[in-house]
Amino acid sequence: MLVGLFLGAFEALPGAVFVNGLVDHVAGLVVGFLVAYPFYTMGGLKAGDGKYLMAVGAMRGLGLLLTGAVYGALLGGVIALGFIAVRRLRPANGATATMGGVMKTWIPYGVALGLGTLVALGLELSGRLPGATM
Repeated sequence: MLVGLFLGAFEALPGAVFVNGLVDHVAGLVVGFLVAYPFYTMGGLKAGDGKYLMAVGAMRGLGLLLTGAVYGALLGGVIALGFIAVRRLRPANGATATMGGVMKTWIPYGVALGLGTLVALGLELSGRLPGATM
């Protein structure tokens, strides 16, 4: 996270502190924390997932953080549906699977956040992400 803030300060050297500069990277770090903390306190995200969101915000700024989080949430829903379908069709230990039992299992959400960030980065690099500046 400190590296991202350093890069934000370096990016702001020509004088653009407020446009994709240090303020954008600090805002990405803070918003990454504010997005992740409620889900962490409720048990929906692990601490590493929150740190990942904060690091993405610090490294690439607020725009990529928000877009990556949205795509990560969508991909996380698809992955969760896949986990539910597999666990519902093939319960462990030969027991009958109830929906309550299936929903209480852990799902690796960091993978979805990482894939969502890669999708957002790909869209940014291709110029298809609105407001993308490179």
